[in-house]
Amino acid sequence: MKNNEQIIHEIHTYCLNKAGVYESRPFGAFPLCYRIIRKIYAQFYPQSHFYKLTLKCRPEQGDIYRRLFPASVTRGYHCPPIQQPYWNTIDLGNFSDKELLLQMIDETYEAAAEGLTRKEKALLASLAEFTFKETDGEDPDFALLCHYLDEDLDQLVGAGNRSIYNQYNKRDGIRDAIVVYCQGKPVACGSFKMYDEEHVELKRMFTLLPYRRLGLGGEVVRRLEAKAKIRGYKFCILETGIPLEAACIMYQKAGYKIIPNYGQYADMPNSVCMERKI
Repeated sequence: MKNNEQIIHEIHTYCLNKAGVYESRPFGAFPLCYRIIRKIYAQFYPQSHFYKLTLKCRPEQGDIYRRLFPASVTRGYHCPPIQQPYWNTIDLGNFSDKELLLQMIDETYEAAAEGLTRKEKALLASLAEFTFKETDGEDPDFALLCHYLDEDLDQLVGAGNRSIYNQYNKRDGIRDAIVVYCQGKPVACGSFKMYDEEHVELKRMFTLLPYRRLGLGGEVVRRLEAKAKIRGYKFCILETGIPLEAACIMYQKAGYKIIPNYGQYADMPNSVCMERKI
């Protein structure tokens, strides 16, 4: 299979365009990893000198492919021995059947989905109804959702009590945002801004009321974290408010820990600041 931009794009897009899947790069520039609710199901190495795809598989399926294609399919590259029966690495330079490769990707996605917990499977089924768009702070749908967020916060804590925060919630400077759609309608969003060389700050996290408690907030956080790590950052920080109990719980479930109020929030008693290493 040729190593060119078209083939690489096809493999990347096919791995990515499945329900609940997003890209991350936890090990550096390569491999490109594709995750379902934090769990990696495929690892793609598109380099000219190392052109391989590692896929999670059922042990019996993995063994069949290794027997059929001994020159191009081997046990998982870089996987410890205990994991190797569950992962196959395909040497794409020596593998020519693209349709079979796509079938292998389908099978590995199904195998990874089978390994999810009951709660995670329910979340995955829910996420299948939504699409996620990467954009920036100038996106009109992102701006609309931010408007709804501000209306909600004004009702919850009062516009007067929030006025001091307005200067920190502007959309200018937001280069990384995600908008979630259901049947073409924008229903949730989130973003981050650079805080310093190691930290990004999560901003403008919001879900419309009818779509809450479906796991969208946590999924947006996961995707933003993965994107921030690709950018080279090591930590995500955020500020939320004491009255926003549901938000605090959601962030804690996502692995965030309360830290001393930082920067502009240091002297704001109603603020809660949190951090997570990514």
